[in-house]
Amino acid sequence: MIRSDPPLITRAELRLALTTGLSAGLAITLGLPDPFYAPLAVAAVLGGTVGASRTLGIQRLLGTLMGGLIVAVLHPTLSPILPMPIGVAIALACTRVFGGSLGLHSGYKVAGLVVSVGWTAHAAEIDSWVPIRLVLTLLGVLVAWVAIQWFWPSRALERRQELSVQLFREFAIAFRDQAALMRGGEGLCGAHGLERQKHLLDLILEQQGQRTDAAVELGSDWLGQRLARLWDRQEQLWSALLASYRTLVRLPPLPRRHGSLAHLLEAKVALLEAVADRLEQWALVGPTPPRWRTQTTSGNGDALQRVGRDLETAEMGLFEDPEAAALLLAGSGGRRAVTCQQVLRAVQGFEQAWRATP
Repeated sequence: MIRSDPPLITRAELRLALTTGLSAGLAITLGLPDPFYAPLAVAAVLGGTVGASRTLGIQRLLGTLMGGLIVAVLHPTLSPILPMPIGVAIALACTRVFGGSLGLHSGYKVAGLVVSVGWTAHAAEIDSWVPIRLVLTLLGVLVAWVAIQWFWPSRALERRQELSVQLFREFAIAFRDQAALMRGGEGLCGAHGLERQKHLLDLILEQQGQRTDAAVELGSDWLGQRLARLWDRQEQLWSALLASYRTLVRLPPLPRRHGSLAHLLEAKVALLEAVADRLEQWALVGPTPPRWRTQTTSGNGDALQRVGRDLETAEMGLFEDPEAAALLLAGSGGRRAVTCQQVLRAVQGFEQAWRATP
């Protein structure tokens, strides 16, 4: 497969260039001194998603305010009695201590920059420079928030939902392909199986990486807390399905010389196809519509229960065929049946937990 070269200019880079220029223009139009602080704030805040930009903006505002207060209080107090390096060192230590106490991750670095620049370059005008610095930072942060919200917005919440739909479909395709290979007496192994496992794992990790920013966009109200619990259920489902799929693709095909073994194989195939159908339905209807709750407790729920009972019946039928039972116990057919049951239990448990989440 030939990979295309990345574009020379991306939408995020173009948005950053236009937003920094706009913030600088606004600062100059307002007649504020040192207008370059506004585009600096834009460059630091304009993150990849709405949630990331909101977090970085709050951190920068708090850091600027904290640094301004520290330098405004300590400079008049310490500069007459201590050399400048010692005074700056004490002020920087205060920014680190207070920043850690306030839970700032990057804001204390901004506070240190405010302290250093204010103490060294603006010592004579520190009372007027600190408020102007705060206003310029606020201007840059607000412009960045408007840009990330309305100008080619990148929303972690929407991206996480897209990945959720994609994972439902990818797992459905994976189990459907595995069912087709089992029906044909083949096994999915080698580079193709490893490549699909890696692809599924990459999607899961990407979705987990979006969770922090998505939670910031969602908020901490009742809806946000409920959706966070549902995300936990979903991540547990991905983990269980990936583990079961990895087991299935590593098992050799089951021999078909005995009718009871062929019946067991068909039961496994039917179970995997039913699970694939259910995952595709989740990808189509979304997580919470009332109609979906009705469906999972009526016909579709009975379909999963029926294929599970059929697999148990096929396993019990092997005890009536000693030769088939010996072949099954000597190979990996029993382990494959257990894995198919684990897939079924994972999907059923996910749906039950999803419906029970308040």
